[in-house]
Amino acid sequence: MGARELTFPPRLSACYREIEKITLSATAIQVNEAALSSWDRRQTLLTFAPPTIDTEEFLRVSSAVFDLLGTGLPELREKFAALKANLPASPDAREGLVEALLRRDPRAFTFLEGQVQVPADFFAFAFSHVLRLFLGGFAKRVWEQVAVDCWGRGECPVCGNKPNFAKIDPGGKRYLYCGLCGTEWRFVRVCCPFCGNTNPDGLGFYLFEEGTYRLETCARCRGYLKTFDQRKKKDALSLFWEDIRTVSLDLTAMRLGFVNRAFSV
Repeated sequence: MGARELTFPPRLSACYREIEKITLSATAIQVNEAALSSWDRRQTLLTFAPPTIDTEEFLRVSSAVFDLLGTGLPELREKFAALKANLPASPDAREGLVEALLRRDPRAFTFLEGQVQVPADFFAFAFSHVLRLFLGGFAKRVWEQVAVDCWGRGECPVCGNKPNFAKIDPGGKRYLYCGLCGTEWRFVRVCCPFCGNTNPDGLGFYLFEEGTYRLETCARCRGYLKTFDQRKKKDALSLFWEDIRTVSLDLTAMRLGFVNRAFSV
């Protein structure tokens, strides 16, 4: 495919920049450093050495994030407001919600108050922005203590999320990117990170902007992965912003019948 203009609504970009400015307190995330030191790479770090999250701060940040998302996506403002209004009130329910979200347990929805009518995919979308702040903080603490680059699996070594972006570095090595916690890790070139397909006949790609961006696809699981090729252009934005900037490629992939297999609750 030929070059295509890659754009993103300015209002939503501004919203995401405001979300990025949210800072967590020093006690928002408590890391089990003793457990981290004995990580055996059989499980993700979130499972092997789960952090302790300040539940009250998580709910306060959730409210702030939903307000910002309602500003950036005014057509969904009422849904964000309904979600905010129905956050759990009791301490047990609040803890249950946070624990379920960290485990990506679909029952997280059941901890909301009342009978709020919020679709499951919207619920996942809304809370993914909150989780990104907390899991991103956890990941940064983890990177200081353990090497995650040699993980070698298709899911994130820190949080277990499937990648939603990738890059090919100037030396031709492929790195997957987790949009939920910001971790990057090396992965083999000819392999679908979603289903493990290594058959070249079932793996394809589409090129955009003279090959700077690739839409890598798998015929077996119908998954796709956006990829930035640093051999074509080295001055990339952060992969978080490259992912946002290339939202038109997500739409192209869906029109072609492929599925986004990244984060869901």
